[in-house]
Amino acid sequence: MTLRADRVVLSTGIEAEPGNEAVSQLLKLPLTEEGFFLEAHVKLRPVDFAADGVYLCGLAHSPRAIDETIAQAQAAAVRAVALLAKKELTATPIIATVNPRLCSACGVCVEVCPYNARILEPDVPYAQVIDVLCQGCGACVVACPNKASQQKGFEFLQISDMVDAALETEKFATEAQRAQRI
Repeated sequence: MTLRADRVVLSTGIEAEPGNEAVSQLLKLPLTEEGFFLEAHVKLRPVDFAADGVYLCGLAHSPRAIDETIAQAQAAAVRAVALLAKKELTATPIIATVNPRLCSACGVCVEVCPYNARILEPDVPYAQVIDVLCQGCGACVVACPNKASQQKGFEFLQISDMVDAALETEKFATEAQRAQRI
């Protein structure tokens, strides 16, 4: 096959920055298979990560044209300014807590926390939660061998009461169905 072209335009191949892996581990940010950073949601949050306050644009995201890079950079700047313009930030209400009496400071919760929201201080005999970093994922609650970690809004007694209420509702519904048949 022979092609007669007026022009041949070659594009330079673009690879992800080799340092992305280290940044990804440091900030707990996901990467694509190619090594570029992955946004929270392609359509709904194209410049956001799952971690609040970290934004994405340009070649950190993927190979793209200059006009796309500029548009994405402007979107990331707007998101950052909107966050910085707030006088006060509200942490997520569903966060983990620690019962100091049950905690043995084993460090399991610190190891499993994907947001680095758990710390063990040398002079404190229990694990602590950094509220603004906690995203309420519950990984620490599941991993805690002593059940010292609880998730606000999902304490054992609350869940137990919800299960009891659901069973009680089911019991009344079953009795009502029986009464209708008679």
